[in-house]
Amino acid sequence: MKKTENKNKNNSRFSNKGGRPAVSKGLARTETMSTRMTVAEKMITVNKAKTVGKAPSVYMREASLYGEVKPARTKEDRQQIRMIEGGINNLNQLTRLAHLEGVREIVPELLDLKEKLVCIANHIIDSYDVRH
Repeated sequence: MKKTENKNKNNSRFSNKGGRPAVSKGLARTETMSTRMTVAEKMITVNKAKTVGKAPSVYMREASLYGEVKPARTKEDRQQIRMIEGGINNLNQLTRLAHLEGVREIVPELLDLKEKLVCIANHIIDSYDVRH
């Protein structure tokens, strides 16, 4: 009987096969809707979805629910966000250093970091498209 118990114990660690967790019933998209379109209408819809960087189904869902579709973040947007996160990380490190050595010791680094963050912010503001 010990052999079967050991077998069950060994198999129990493999009972969870991994993968994405199940979505709760209220949030799972289980219903579908079909729409008939002409070839031209479909091409327009697909092109508009590509323009905002989303799949056609996501584009149509957002357009029907909210009346507008906000564009997805571009590669450049994500890169700028990473740069800001890096600057914030540097600020945290400088704050920690200020606690150890005193504020006067890190003033030059703080001014340099401030200039970098201002440049990044100005670049984001300049590249922001007012239409979106």
